[in-house]
Amino acid sequence: MHNDRTIVVTRPLPVSTWAFVAACVIAGALAFPVDAVTSPVSALVAGLIGFLGLRLWHWSGLPGLLKIEAPGGFERVVLPAASLGLGLIVGLLLLGVIRLAIEPTVPAAGARIAAAAALPIWRRVVVIYVAAVSEELVFRLLLLSVVTGLTIRLVRSEAGVPSRAVAWGAIGLSAFVFAAGHLPAWSAMGPLSLASALMVMMLNGLGGVVFGYVFVTRGIVAAIWAHAGADCAIQLIGPLTP
Repeated sequence: MHNDRTIVVTRPLPVSTWAFVAACVIAGALAFPVDAVTSPVSALVAGLIGFLGLRLWHWSGLPGLLKIEAPGGFERVVLPAASLGLGLIVGLLLLGVIRLAIEPTVPAAGARIAAAAALPIWRRVVVIYVAAVSEELVFRLLLLSVVTGLTIRLVRSEAGVPSRAVAWGAIGLSAFVFAAGHLPAWSAMGPLSLASALMVMMLNGLGGVVFGYVFVTRGIVAAIWAHAGADCAIQLIGPLTP
């Protein structure tokens, strides 16, 4: 009697996956004041969400749209630097509009920048890190991936890779939700007129589109660097502006 045995070979997760999950864990731990219960729970939840997000990203078919292979030695430096620079340009544009267009009619709009100026540099760097990782995790890695994955299954894409239209639709939707998510923080500083609310939506929506495009074409780490660059303009350069 012949006994047929199937051997299942499991591949270990790549180092990049563990590094990304570790970055999510650190962001989760730093998201709240240090506490014996809150800090480890937040860190664990952030790590699990990061791991789930990577699985959803592969499920969505978005990796098939990446314009780069696994980065080599030189590219490991160039890609983050280029993404950070792109985000910095976007952030400076947003900062200029806030100072020149929003603040004159909504003086409280400068309150966020003034609050940043009151914090030490290291605290602002922590804020930038937590915001960049957590918001890209939620709005790009999770939301954009889910929308894309569901859409290609609804349209029954045989290739399993989203078309340009599907990708841009998901980018636009995630950017809209991302922008709307910033309205409560702005309204907390003072009542927003319809024009001011639309401007806040457009500014944050622009950032969301840029981060979404970077995510789709360069990956989640590049999107985080781009987001960090934009926040550097607001948190670090903003307080230096009159």
